[in-house]
Amino acid sequence: MRKFLITFTVLFAVINIMAQEHLSFKGIPIEGSMTVFCQKLKVKGFTSIGSDNNLTLFTGDFTGRYATVGVTATDDGKNVFAVVVLFDSSGEWKNLVNTYNYYKELYTRKYGKPTNSKEKNPAISDSNTALMAEVHQGTVVYGSVWEVTGGDIQLSIEKSSGVYEGMVMIRYRDSQNVEAKIQKDGSIKYFV
Repeated sequence: MRKFLITFTVLFAVINIMAQEHLSFKGIPIEGSMTVFCQKLKVKGFTSIGSDNNLTLFTGDFTGRYATVGVTATDDGKNVFAVVVLFDSSGEWKNLVNTYNYYKELYTRKYGKPTNSKEKNPAISDSNTALMAEVHQGTVVYGSVWEVTGGDIQLSIEKSSGVYEGMVMIRYRDSQNVEAKIQKDGSIKYFV
């Protein structure tokens, strides 16, 4: 009976510790209220550029590069569940793929081989115009995902709002808070 109680106590402690782990962004756990999380980003040197409902945008340095960072929370602002890093749009395929490859290598060194990765640009020619036309049409699939402790990190090349422009995007999603958002609202709405 004593062994059973000790085993049960240890198992409960391990489950409790695992349940409390959240994905971190720049050393900040993706948890808690929008207000508190955003204050921590400001301490890290990010500058707020605006907010609307459950989305707050910042600019600042991310791994030595200028980026826009979006933080999103539940509709009531009580639980942050995702952070997205957006790099400047570019009309040059070479810039996009070089940035993508840089971050893929960086995350692979840190977290190991991606859980899932697909890189396909169906352009018939290697000209920048053909490649960027495919980005604009949304037929380019360049993405990698790392499932890590507390959530997942998604790296991708996405179509941007400019004509024949794209951007590299990195999404950090905390699994506990994403699940809580789905339970509460029935879905996840991304802001990008």
